[in-house]
Amino acid sequence: MQTTYLERSREKRSLDSTSADEDEPQKKRPALASVIVEALKVDCLQKLCSSLEPILRRVVRKFCSYCLIF
Repeated sequence: MQTTYLERSREKRSLDSTSADEDEPQKKRPALASVIVEALKVDCLQKLCSSLEPILRRVVRKFCSYCLIF
């Protein structure tokens, strides 16, 4: 009797699931939407930091020069 591809893949999956990791609970993957939102947050934060960097450098430089003068 010939087995179909679907039956063979089910058998392989059942063999993989009974490996030594039985004691560990399955780790849930985050939803795609939450991953995208997190990536957008990181991108926005990086843009904000890169735009603030020249301003902060200028302020620090002025304070340092002011402290050295007095």
